[in-house]
Amino acid sequence: MAVIFGVIMLIGIGYLLLMILGGVGDAFNMDGALESTGLDALFGVDSPDVGEVSGLGCSAIAAFLAGFGAVGLTGTLAGWNIFVIAAVSIGFGYGLGRGVAALLRYVRAQQSTRIFSSEDLLGMPARVTIDSPAGKTGEALIEGEQILKYPIKEVTGAALKRGDIVEVVNIEGRFLQVKKKHHI
Repeated sequence: MAVIFGVIMLIGIGYLLLMILGGVGDAFNMDGALESTGLDALFGVDSPDVGEVSGLGCSAIAAFLAGFGAVGLTGTLAGWNIFVIAAVSIGFGYGLGRGVAALLRYVRAQQSTRIFSSEDLLGMPARVTIDSPAGKTGEALIEGEQILKYPIKEVTGAALKRGDIVEVVNIEGRFLQVKKKHHI
């Protein structure tokens, strides 16, 4: 029995490590298979706020296997009754799986998804962060929900000083073309 629980635990831990280190969840695309079995609903990973989190259901099931196997191995080696081992292992594994799913949902919620599009950038004001001579590349911060730095070129050929306010008039490759508005 100890060997079975040990193997189950190693499978769960191994799969979790592979997902964390190498993105194995995407390679096996197991989440689609989980939807058809209903196991994703068991761990609460099919709720609408989860969105397209690849590997979330597999992570929860891998955590369940690791927890189930670890408690089962411990109980077997401690000489517990098989029914006690089964009940405690299932309960611990389930709690660990739900905990991992909740943690991954929390981490995903912390990630910002709003990035300025080209249309958003046009006409936006930006603050110059470094002095740049006329015709040379500079740098500016655009502040919104996030603060992003962009390389800039002034279109009228004016020199830019730190603190100048510029307006984005065009986007050329990775550079924003800007026009000087005023200095702070």
